[in-house]
Amino acid sequence: MTTESELSGVDLARQAPLAAREAAKKNSATRQKPKRRTTTAVRRDGREPLGLGSAISMMMAERGMAAPAAGGSVLADFDTILTAVVPELAGRVQAVAFDAETGSLDVAPDLPAAGTQLRWSAPKLVAAANERVRGANVRALHVLAPPP
Repeated sequence: MTTESELSGVDLARQAPLAAREAAKKNSATRQKPKRRTTTAVRRDGREPLGLGSAISMMMAERGMAAPAAGGSVLADFDTILTAVVPELAGRVQAVAFDAETGSLDVAPDLPAAGTQLRWSAPKLVAAANERVRGANVRALHVLAPPP
């Protein structure tokens, strides 16, 4: 049996991390963590800071302006765009939805093989949709599962 005064190098190496952990626990218990601010900064004239998108939306609403609705045009012209890019899929794929905020166009093929071909030609379809419909800003083509 060894006593405190007779600790060898191995025993000292085992004791050092334990002592360091205990010291860290004591130091962290006495030190207070900084609290996060949950309130927003209010300027002297009562206005709160806004993000750029919110500020532009408010400005457009104040002036009676409206953003162009390109979503309907993408859905309406999808058959023409599909025929121009991938003519063999004409009549086999239907555009289901277009989300103008995210730029995602959802399409539904009638067969899994048509879905695979759509995924291969997705970059061409996105480029053709953006070229054909001005302001559409299609960024992604989501191919939905065909019906069973």
